[in-house]
Amino acid sequence: MRWREEVIPIVLAAGASTNLPFPKALARFGRKTALQIAIANCRLLGRPVVVLGADARGIRRELPKSTRVIVNRQWRKGQLSSLQAALRQVPPSAAFMIYPVDHPLIRSATIGQLLRAFCTRSASQEIVMPRHKSAYGHPVIVSAALRPEFFAAPTAREVIYRHLDRVRILDVNTASILDDFNSPESYDRCCRKFLSRLARSGAET
Repeated sequence: MRWREEVIPIVLAAGASTNLPFPKALARFGRKTALQIAIANCRLLGRPVVVLGADARGIRRELPKSTRVIVNRQWRKGQLSSLQAALRQVPPSAAFMIYPVDHPLIRSATIGQLLRAFCTRSASQEIVMPRHKSAYGHPVIVSAALRPEFFAAPTAREVIYRHLDRVRILDVNTASILDDFNSPESYDRCCRKFLSRLARSGAET
């Protein structure tokens, strides 16, 4: 690796799950919730910052007391407000990984690939973003240099895609970076994929 910056994982779990009978963070996949999967995947980087908002009290009861939680009381303003709340608690010199909780099929191996790509990127590259075939997904790692832009832009997406020449694209062979859920149908689809993968591996993931 060319250099090793501190990368703080930020798990975004503040939005309301209006189309589901339970919070996305507590959606179950095997023996774990979506939030537990995300936290476990971040172990390579260290303890993540978990941003809660809607249903914060109920979700927090399901987490170990050691979990680093921020409650975004402005969660109704959208995902960017949750990212901003987390960045206020992240050291200014640290890079950060944006990890939406509704991507339950992501594996720690993919996080490792992203980290290696970030640490070996060129000097002009400030973002590492995964791609499967022609589609871009999550999580995304961003250098500390771009931090101010997330406080000035209307959306996080606008910052990520503003200058593609500063983005290092990491091609991955898994669609898990794309698989999210926000409805009973998409949740069921993710559950089926999770159980199919579990059956193939023969172990809990």
